[in-house]
Amino acid sequence: MTLGAGTKLGPYEILAPLGAGGMGEVYRAHDSRLRRDVALKLVPAVLARNADALARFEREAQTVAALSHPNIVAIFDVGRQEGVHYLVMELVEGDTLRERLSRGPLPTRTAVEVALQASRGLAAAHAKGVVHRDLKPENLLLTGDHRVKILDFGLARQSADTAVADQEDSPTLSLRTEPGTLLGTVGYMSPEQARGRVADARSDIFAMGAVLCEMLTGERAFGTGSQAEALSAILRDEPRGMGRLEHDAPPALVRVVGRCLQKSPDERFQSAGDLVFALEALATPSSAASAQPLGAGASVPSIAVLPFSNMSPDPDTEYFSDGMTEEIINALAQLPGLRVAARTSSFAFKGKSQDLREIAEKLGVSSVLEGSVRRAGSRLRITAQLIDAKDGHHVWSERYDREVADVFAIQDEIAEAIAGRLRVTLAAPQGRVEPPTRDPEAYDLYLKGRHFFNQRAAPQAIAHFEEAIARDPDFASAYTGLSDSYGIHAYRGGIDTRVAYAGARAAVERARDLAPGSAEVNLSTGILEHYFGWDFVTEERELSDALRRSPRSAAPRYWLSLLHGLRGRLEEALPLAREAAHLEPLSPYAVSVSGWALLTSRRFDEASAEFRKGLEIDPNAALHLEGLCRCQEALGNTAGAVATAEKLAAATDSSFGMGTLARAYACAERVEDARRILAQLGERAKREYVAPYHLLPALVSLGDWDEAFHAGERACDERNALAWWGILYDPACDALRKDARFPALVARTRAG
Repeated sequence: MTLGAGTKLGPYEILAPLGAGGMGEVYRAHDSRLRRDVALKLVPAVLARNADALARFEREAQTVAALSHPNIVAIFDVGRQEGVHYLVMELVEGDTLRERLSRGPLPTRTAVEVALQASRGLAAAHAKGVVHRDLKPENLLLTGDHRVKILDFGLARQSADTAVADQEDSPTLSLRTEPGTLLGTVGYMSPEQARGRVADARSDIFAMGAVLCEMLTGERAFGTGSQAEALSAILRDEPRGMGRLEHDAPPALVRVVGRCLQKSPDERFQSAGDLVFALEALATPSSAASAQPLGAGASVPSIAVLPFSNMSPDPDTEYFSDGMTEEIINALAQLPGLRVAARTSSFAFKGKSQDLREIAEKLGVSSVLEGSVRRAGSRLRITAQLIDAKDGHHVWSERYDREVADVFAIQDEIAEAIAGRLRVTLAAPQGRVEPPTRDPEAYDLYLKGRHFFNQRAAPQAIAHFEEAIARDPDFASAYTGLSDSYGIHAYRGGIDTRVAYAGARAAVERARDLAPGSAEVNLSTGILEHYFGWDFVTEERELSDALRRSPRSAAPRYWLSLLHGLRGRLEEALPLAREAAHLEPLSPYAVSVSGWALLTSRRFDEASAEFRKGLEIDPNAALHLEGLCRCQEALGNTAGAVATAEKLAAATDSSFGMGTLARAYACAERVEDARRILAQLGERAKREYVAPYHLLPALVSLGDWDEAFHAGERACDERNALAWWGILYDPACDALRKDARFPALVARTRAG
């Protein structure tokens, strides 16, 4: 159906045709009510005749209309008149990406910028449960003001039940939403779409990878032949042009494209938010992809907050200055468009006298915030100064003389000042974030809990979090801190893991009641399952939700990498580990988390190298010492394993460390020393809880099979932290797996 100029549909008067495609004809029209020009799209007749499909189409339009995102073409209205159904959209002037690509590939920086903006639109829509399912250059509009707009968002999946006419330039297959039918455009649809399976957000990520590849190379990633040839290429072949891309493009960008185009959805970025973060990293001045900002705008602002100096008369109040620093980091991290160095990396410079420009270079930031805290009684003095890392120029400074009760207002004011100076958008109206508690004393106790948790002094952390909760039973962050502390305490030993599990579960469930939809709660729930619950499906879901809600955070990536790595899923673990290390380059745990994936996969030399990277940052990092010791044992370096285990036992003074030492002695054939340590653990068990799992590897190495199986059974029944990994995957327990009793032990890891 073609409409002539002057035709009226409701309040809209057709002015001129704009184009046509599989989803209908598009016209420029004038809205007589609001006196503006709009784009009016006719719904295809085949869709209009299907009442159910039309109803779904209209519901989808309503959902997309609620998105209101700068990278998605806005929907204003849906209407019908005399059998004609139409959609009214924002009128945007510009060329489609297809038209731009007709002139050749895009410069690298421009291609990344286009992909970044489009991915932001995808992330916003996916958060509302809307999936495009037909992303392609024809559906990306490049405006005159350098903005990218996604067309037909969420609407393509409601296309007709019969195929639209084949177009050589962009063959589109049709498209019911039921499994078994194809949905999308050949050359851009994902492998699961090509198989007629249900598509989700990761299908859009595959399409985005195909588009990005085409922008960079100038040729379609999956062929230009027949539909059958293109479908075969999607299912089986590597993207066309990847060889040239690997030669010409920065390695980090090649990895992003490659991960988007993985055949398995589980091996791609798991959310558009992840993809946004990866592309933002390429856009930063420190990225290997480019030393310059993308596009015509300024570079992404970035900042590191160094630990505020404690100037208080009482040196024991250092927890307060550290806590203030953490809270300011957290507040700044909420500002869209500002990249903030993570707490672990910033705190690596605590107490060190180093040139600010060198610090900024190591952290990859353009500005640094430093300051001091002086607390005397109820009075508080905080100074802060923002420094341009390039030339050391003081951009802003301020002093706050207030009551301790005003601490949240001070944090807000500092965040507002930084946002203003760096020209980024505030995250909330007037930049205000709801204080975590209204009770200053509860907040003080919470900061003490965080202080001890960061030092891995779990019993003290638990005590202070519980005191904070007693002061304010509605303090959600105190509950997540309590849950996480139980995990650390039980892992190292000294508390019955059944008690820890119950305490952690109660705390995290209360936190969820108080703060539903919180990334912090998702993360703590994932950690709880990791240590005690052993429900890997729930763990992955919670950690993925944490990452989606906090896409610039390293912690969800770290824990997801551990989950995949400890289960032998190396290809999923390593990309997440690399991303975590990029985000927290001075965190020993983020830098070396891949060591556990490599260890579980029996790649001991590589795992050793990763653990040593972390130990260069923190020579006493307990998990790295444990991992390195296991690698040394597996490689036959028993003397090195003993030395590493002795250092671990001295650093932690825990049953976890002593059990590792007993195992190292046994591997070195120092049987008497091994049995001496086990006897000491037996005496220790009379005073405090000793996890049977901490005894298991040494008993296996000594060949004490009955005791080893008894310890393994108790470890499962008592839910010892990470006992599932030791039994199923730990190389130290390999010999156990040859015993006829092993299948029954495995069954216990799945009980409950």
